[in-house]
Amino acid sequence: MSQLRVVAFTTEPFFKIYFGDIEILRRPKCQQQKGPMILYAGNHESPSKKPVSEAGSQSSQRRKEDDHEGKCDVTPPSGYELNNKDIELLFSGSPYFLLEKGKYDRYYPQVIFPFDDHDPTIQDTWDRRPLPHASFAACTLHAHLPVPDRWAISKDSPIHLNSWRKAGSPKRATFDTGIFEVPNMLSMNGRDPGAVGFRHFLELPVADAVSYPEKPKMRLDYLQISSIPASELYELMERYHDTYELPAGAVHDRKKLLCDGPSTWKKIGVRNINLQSLVERLRTLTDLRRELLHGKRAATILDIESTRDLYSGLFTNFLYPPPRSLLADVGESHSLQAQIKALTVALSIRGAWVDFSLPEWRLYAGQLLWEVGPHADGDLLDLSTCSKPWIHPTLERRWLLIQMLLAAELLLRLDATVRVGILDNSKELKITAKDVEDFEKLRSGKVDWDLVAVRRFMDTFDISYKADEPGQLDFDPVIQTSHRKDEKNHHAFFENLLHRSMSGSAVVDTMESTGRCSLVPTYFDQQLQGLLMFAEEIGWPGLTGLSTRLQSTISNEAITNAYTKPVCNVLPAQAGVPLSKEEMHSRSSSRRLIVLHCSGDQTGSVQLGGWITRSWLSGFILPGEQTSHLLMATVLENDPDAIVKLGPIANLYGGFAYDGKSWWSKECVVGRVLASMQDTKECLGWLRSAIVPKDAWTVQSLDDTWFEVPVQPPLTILGKPRIEQGAKISRESTPLGHRGDRTSGAFSLPLDTPLETTPQTKVSFEVLTFSGKDGQSLPGTPHLVADRATMTFSMASETGSPRKVSFQLRYNVRFITSHECRPPKHFLSYPCTCPGGSGTSTPSSSSSGLKPHRLSGHPLHRVYTYKHVSLESLPGCFIPDDAFLEGHHRDKYEVVIVDARGGHERETFARAWCASVGYNAIIGRVGRSCLACCIREARAISVKIVLRVDACVGRTLSTPTLAGLKAI
Repeated sequence: MSQLRVVAFTTEPFFKIYFGDIEILRRPKCQQQKGPMILYAGNHESPSKKPVSEAGSQSSQRRKEDDHEGKCDVTPPSGYELNNKDIELLFSGSPYFLLEKGKYDRYYPQVIFPFDDHDPTIQDTWDRRPLPHASFAACTLHAHLPVPDRWAISKDSPIHLNSWRKAGSPKRATFDTGIFEVPNMLSMNGRDPGAVGFRHFLELPVADAVSYPEKPKMRLDYLQISSIPASELYELMERYHDTYELPAGAVHDRKKLLCDGPSTWKKIGVRNINLQSLVERLRTLTDLRRELLHGKRAATILDIESTRDLYSGLFTNFLYPPPRSLLADVGESHSLQAQIKALTVALSIRGAWVDFSLPEWRLYAGQLLWEVGPHADGDLLDLSTCSKPWIHPTLERRWLLIQMLLAAELLLRLDATVRVGILDNSKELKITAKDVEDFEKLRSGKVDWDLVAVRRFMDTFDISYKADEPGQLDFDPVIQTSHRKDEKNHHAFFENLLHRSMSGSAVVDTMESTGRCSLVPTYFDQQLQGLLMFAEEIGWPGLTGLSTRLQSTISNEAITNAYTKPVCNVLPAQAGVPLSKEEMHSRSSSRRLIVLHCSGDQTGSVQLGGWITRSWLSGFILPGEQTSHLLMATVLENDPDAIVKLGPIANLYGGFAYDGKSWWSKECVVGRVLASMQDTKECLGWLRSAIVPKDAWTVQSLDDTWFEVPVQPPLTILGKPRIEQGAKISRESTPLGHRGDRTSGAFSLPLDTPLETTPQTKVSFEVLTFSGKDGQSLPGTPHLVADRATMTFSMASETGSPRKVSFQLRYNVRFITSHECRPPKHFLSYPCTCPGGSGTSTPSSSSSGLKPHRLSGHPLHRVYTYKHVSLESLPGCFIPDDAFLEGHHRDKYEVVIVDARGGHERETFARAWCASVGYNAIIGRVGRSCLACCIREARAISVKIVLRVDACVGRTLSTPTLAGLKAI
């Protein structure tokens, strides 16, 4: 590696960039000449073609300076201060990293090109790959270009506009929730295998799993009641059946709420809703929303129903009217604002509903719709614990439909508020700043995600009520048991006291099963094509059988029954006991267990896996990482051979070996390291490798089994996450340095050393081994937990004998694709000094010797310190850096450049070293990002290591084999 030092500039139309020492950059055969390097700042012509008189009349002093150009005895000054034009020309094509502040004090990472506003093509310089199929767009709420048909055949090359198709997006303004999935799933697929983008990486510390943790709290129960003073107890009993009356901070238990029945639902304002009314209202709102968004004329729900009709329908059929105390600050009790407040309060009641702000519920949403108990995993109602007359196997499905209905009522009222009250500034519907402020105080992340979920729900399903269907469905036998007779109920007195008034209420009949509620997905074909494309891109061995099986199932007219009749999933005895609900709410970085359904267990006419398959094929997928989880799980549970060999329990944060290959989630550090190997195939969060782990003790391949690899968090700077530090990210990574020195001598040009001049040590991958505790052999179970994961390489130099090097993958490090930059759009010309030449040629003496070249990268300010480390020295290099790990020294640490060019295995070697020492790394690919921009990005996101790897190595995607898919 070497660098070019910028020491002087002249005024337009030329920049002059001089070598600090010509021998540092290269060793030409003629070394006696030292001349200037000139960055031409005009159009793309050689300076020799420019007329000498173009600069107009010049002073005699300027002509004297021109006469001196190129003379080796001239020492140009280094104190020239760059003006704005100099900066624009030098840093054209250089990315600028910053945080944009959004709603609720959230920051969103952005990359801009401030010196290239005139160039729209600069937007193509992404650090991520576009989504390869339209069905994968369900993973994100971020705006993005529509996915063209089979774009992936063109790899990463630009696509002509005639390859794009109309997406059929809504034409009307709608309510903006202002929330997105965190981390950014568009940026999950970095352009390098196993890597993520700038935005995804920065958002990891504030991911939804961190911001919305599952923290169950004690509910006001009989144990607490027994210790309450008598006066407070009687006051509590007096208000027990009042609607919307909840103690501050109270958290319900959803499952207990369902068991307690309609008398308890009244406390949160919800009526015992007739199923037909529920389904038909959902259908009405769904059809209405589609017409409002895609119809020919702009309209809202207020054009169909008046405000009073909306009030009457809502509080007569679905909710109890709110007390006056709740609407004291709203004004008119029948107003749209009052209805919005009542709906928001009802949906905000903690613990009463499914909380889609939690990533795990976004994954398990389909289980509520298409699986009945007893459940082998998840956090659902155990029917054996409750024997009330209203309990039936689809009660939780019914409760979710009620939640979707209330969210739909809220959504259409909010859409009307945006259209009529704000955009149209209607006199009939006045929306004040106070109304907006009050709603912002009421809403929560849970309510926002209800709105996201109901939008997906209404976009996905055609919903209808089938009166001719049986009221009760034929389920597998479910044993319901009441409480044991010998069980002592210490709280019977208080229970009877609190429920005394129930005897006078209307007798609650057994509620109608949701079997008459028909949910017909509208995206079968698109979802199936996306699934088959995913299986093809990860090299699934059973692709042909999978395609045949699912194609025949989808074409069966009985497919709609699969979405009407939920299935029961019984865990085989050899698979062990059902998973606890703690597994669903786990925050482990290496473990995300889920129970798959075996299609062969179904006795009906439709063989369609379980709720996981139904979730994917329906398209009812909520934003987040669960898109990749559902894809892989759907492939597995529709491959009978894989289910038999691997078992029904999958670890979506781990990997598995099957049919002589291994597949890994990108959430597993082993997969991220192996991703750089030659034969890796990758698609949307999963990758396939030709490498199968071996038992470190027996040296036998670990085939047909799942892997879990526990890891430690990577080494990071203490203090707040980088994304919460506001302007620091841009200030500490600006191309001009954050200390204000704009003199030419403050900049240098880091360069890559030519590979042919660098002694290469051959690196060969040897083996990946797993071992148990204390290095012991792993037990022969279908789910192996590796205490140690070790990668072993062989290093052979030209002079020494080969040696073995091993790295233990102990840290959960991430690899970040460097953001693409473009060299400045100007030419660099330098004197020709070749054996037959006569010396140095300059613009003033001879134009024939000037050879125009593009500047190879961007200058780097001296405030950004860095050092080079050879790949050969990594085995003994730990780099404990206190300046990096201590937050107050953030601007002092050195970025380490590791030269990993020279082949896939050298890059894998460097990645394994990063996982062993605990440092995240930027993948700085030659030809995509210059060294200076890689170093600045590392400083922007507080990353210590930059791995310099070979020029673009694209993954060859499969030739289209699916029907209806055409290459571009």
